[in-house]
Amino acid sequence: MNTRKIRPIYYPLTVPHPERLRKWSCKIDYRSAEVIAAGEVSATRYRLPAPVPGAAGRRLAFVSDFHYRGHPKDRKLADLAVERIRAFSPDFLCFGGDLTSDAAELDTQPELLEKFRDCAPVRFAVPGNWERGKSWLPVSFWEELYAEAGIRFLCNAGAEADCFYFHGADDLAGGDPRLPESWPEERAPILLAHRPDTVIALDTCHALDPIALILCGHTHGGQVRFPFLGPVYASSQYGCKLDYGLFERRGGTPRMIVSSGVGNRSLSFRFNCRREVVLVEFA
Repeated sequence: MNTRKIRPIYYPLTVPHPERLRKWSCKIDYRSAEVIAAGEVSATRYRLPAPVPGAAGRRLAFVSDFHYRGHPKDRKLADLAVERIRAFSPDFLCFGGDLTSDAAELDTQPELLEKFRDCAPVRFAVPGNWERGKSWLPVSFWEELYAEAGIRFLCNAGAEADCFYFHGADDLAGGDPRLPESWPEERAPILLAHRPDTVIALDTCHALDPIALILCGHTHGGQVRFPFLGPVYASSQYGCKLDYGLFERRGGTPRMIVSSGVGNRSLSFRFNCRREVVLVEFA
């Protein structure tokens, strides 16, 4: 059976599926993640086996959930994220959604994106709930906003890049996430999805089997984490079970990384929960 051509059966995706969640297990949690640079914005590294021969040595950076409003602290955090990413010299840079917050701050978004112009030769982005929640703004608005900074916006769309195929799914709550009809045979698929709940919703009919890596944000790592207990809340239908870390689906693939992101929104602060950029090395 060629699982690369199996299309999932779509029905209301927002219905929780705890039976699918049980297929996933956390392999690297918050405490065991490799933090290679600590500070107001940390750098967390994951070393993964190359899914195809050409992927060995490739580097990918992932950053999410800025909730950028143009305040001095926002600028400082963005500059620190840029510093971490440039030091890593990635081949690819992916934005995981929730770039913005309130519509009143939309005019600050070009300022944020411009900071990342020279961080990687290939750059992609997907929508988060804060983008798709602004239902009066069409997808074309975000495509144009990102394009001005040389970033390709993927909303239920994909793009080939080197030996990879990047597909960006729409947000689960405000949009209508879809996977491609088929996956390219010669390239390793990478799925960008703002929230891990989207991944669980799409995990049917072997649809995720060909995917090498999934990158998510949204949970903020819980934003408030207590020593030895972890977070008491994460923005997910599954509580804190997908709050942070590297997860594997039964059988070893795909792998999913959930990042704590950079910014705040539900609360104006973090407690014992690092802000981070994610750095992935394929070996």
